[in-house]
Order: sequence, then structure tokens, then C-alpha cells
Amino acid sequence: MIWFRMPSFKVLVIFANLILSSTFKNKKEVGNAMAKKSQTPFEKAENLLEQGKPEEALEILRKNWDSENESPKMFKLAGDAKVSQASSTESQLEKSKFLRDALKQYKKSLMLDPKNKDTIQSKNMLENTMMELGIRATRFPKLVSDQTPTFWGLILIPILIIGLILAAKAILDTQNQSDIFIEVDLNDQLSSTHVQNFRLHAESGAYDGVKFHRIIDEFMIQGGDFENQDGTGGYASAWYGYCNGQASGDSTCSGQGEKAWTVPDEANNGLTHKPGALAMAKTSQPNTGGSQFYFVDKDSTPSHLDGVHTVFGQAVSGKIDGTIVSGIDAIDRISTVTTASDSPVDEIPTIKKIDLEGDCDSTPDSVCKAFFYIDFL
Repeated sequence: MIWFRMPSFKVLVIFANLILSSTFKNKKEVGNAMAKKSQTPFEKAENLLEQGKPEEALEILRKNWDSENESPKMFKLAGDAKVSQASSTESQLEKSKFLRDALKQYKKSLMLDPKNKDTIQSKNMLENTMMELGIRATRFPKLVSDQTPTFWGLILIPILIIGLILAAKAILDTQNQSDIFIEVDLNDQLSSTHVQNFRLHAESGAYDGVKFHRIIDEFMIQGGDFENQDGTGGYASAWYGYCNGQASGDSTCSGQGEKAWTVPDEANNGLTHKPGALAMAKTSQPNTGGSQFYFVDKDSTPSHLDGVHTVFGQAVSGKIDGTIVSGIDAIDRISTVTTASDSPVDEIPTIKKIDLEGDCDSTPDSVCKAFFYIDFL
């Protein structure tokens, strides 16, 4: 069948006739037979299509559509009806719409009955005709032709790229949203062991989902007990030569294992307990730090802890519900939650995650940061 050089409307009329003749080529004369038995909805639709009444045929199909028992025959007839509608309109826009709709219906039919020869033939003929008429299968303009951007491609490709970047950023921002955000400068020059211990725990995800279990307003907020969430658990992230505060050369700690590992004090590093300070929690005995830490609250200056507990970081900025505040104010917001026996009871400040930045190589220009994302649960 040769379509070239033929007026587009004539091409479409010939195609519509071919589709309809293909659909009904095996149909017997109904005449008296139809009078003897009631017609099925499909038979009614076929008769209406033969009579050139595609709108009425579509109405029959719509009324008898069953979403739970979809029929390939129904979609095939719907496609034929759309082709018939396209052949009877002078509007190029309507013609394009009807043919695109017809192609969709044929594809739906083939999803249910992939080997139906009549439907395959109708779909192939429709695609060839649409190509001859210059009608794309979708309304979206072609962006690339022969590996070269089209006019629309030059306009839309940069827009699509920007859209993808913005979408990725929106996803990242959503992931990083939290009730409280605290940025901390870690002092790896003066407290390298404590910084390394903290970073290893954070990198492993040990702090994710861990709550601040002890909160004393105008003093401090304490967390980091990934074992028991109540201040009784936690241990060092690596072997630092101490078992429960005692120097030892046995990394198994006499069979107790890693749960007995502790961190040697670096409390005499010159860093003090000023508001926003991040320090290691421990027992009253030296060298017993493990995983627990605390932030010093606003207007709190517990100097009696200087030289006893190791300060290894300082809060430098923060956010409360997305609003930029100081790191100290972010800490203070946590300290104001309702507590009972120093434990939060309504809003439970819980670490969502801790991100890290920098090499922390203990050099003067070393960048070493931690970013706390905290939600109230």
C-alpha cells in the first residue's frame, strides 16, 4: 500500500475504511439472525461502526465497561471508533487527538491479548498513517533528531535538566529536614582521640535513632546511649587501650569484649565548658568515656567540669524548624522540653542522623565538622 503524495485527508479516509473492513471482514450477515437473538454490547458497537456512528458505538462501550474484567475486544473497538471519528473531522487538532487516542486503545488491547493479529495489523497501519500525516504518538515535542537537538530540544532540554536538579535538591532537602539542626566544629587538634571515637560511632550509624535521655534546663542535654537509651550503656567505637577505665594491653578486656572499651581522658586540653560546648559523658572515674556526650546549655558555665570531662567540640550554628538560629539557641530549645526526673516525657528529642565533614587530620587548617539532625518524637 503506497501512501506518499496522497492528500492527508484522503490517506486517513482510506485508512479508516481499511480498519473497519478488517474489523468486520469475518462478520456474517446479521439480518434475520439478529432478530432471533439479542445482540451483545460488542455486536451493537460493531453494527454502529458499520453504520458510521462512532460516537454511539463509544457510548455503548462506555456503558458496558467493567474495570475488573477488561476485554481486549472492547479496547480494539474503541480504537476503531476513534479512527472513524478522525476520518470524519476537518480539524487537524481533533484529527491528531482522535488518532492518538486510537493508538492508546490498540496498545491497551494488545496488553491483554498480545497475539491478536487484527489488532496488531490495525496498530501497525495506524502508526504508518500517523507517520505519513506527520502526527506524533504523543503531544510532547521531539527533542532530538539524528542525535542533534531540535528547536524544541534546544529550549526544553536545559529546562528539563534544571528541573531534575531542583527535584534532586528538593528530595535532599526533605531528607535533611528536621525539627532541630546543630552544626558543630570538632576540635581534632586538642582532643583527637575523642573526635575519632565520636566520628566512628556517627559513621557507623550508632547514634541514629538515639534520644537525648537526660535533660536539665540551664545546664546540659545528654545523649549517645545507643545500647539502653537511659544513660547506662554505650562503649568506645575502637580499642584505645582501656577496659572500663583501666589501662590494659588486652583488647578482649578479659573476655568482656568491646562493651568494656573506654576512651582515655583528654580533659586537660584547655577547652572549657562554655555554652554550646560538646563534651564526653562518663562516670566519676577517669578514662571511662564511651559513646555518651552532652551539650552545655545556654547561660550555663559548669566550670567544675573543666579538666574532668573532655570537651571536644563547639556548636557554631543551628536551625529550629528551618529557621536559622545560633547553635546555642538550638540546644536551648531542646533543654526546654517537659521532663520528669530529668528525662523527657512529651517531646522526645531524638537524633535522626549525624553527618560528618572534613578529614579531621589534626593539622592547624583541618576542617572537622558534625551536623546533628534532631526530631521531637
